[in-house]
Amino acid sequence: MTRPPTGTERVADPLLSLEGATLRVSGSITFATAAGVLSSARPLLSRLPPVATVDLTGATRVDSAGVALLVEFCRLHNRAGGRLCLESVTDELQPLIELYRLEGVLGVEPSS
Repeated sequence: MTRPPTGTERVADPLLSLEGATLRVSGSITFATAAGVLSSARPLLSRLPPVATVDLTGATRVDSAGVALLVEFCRLHNRAGGRLCLESVTDELQPLIELYRLEGVLGVEPSS
């Protein structure tokens, strides 16, 4: 059995599912998984109605690459004439969104 080099971890691919106007994300969205998630998300994003949401309830970890991926989701949907907003943003993710000043882009309310 091959082991990953010390200091790295194996990360399971996040799960994406489409339920009506909601794209549900489960698992870890990080530098290690972002490219695969984008590839999996493209056909789902094209099936979303104009006003839709990304539900992060099942997201276990989102790093800066994950934030960039969420911005790309919004950009792609916006280019198709839609508006995509995040819901169930975790306490760990909110500071990254605020640090990069992406509340308006991602349709997230600033924390109080």
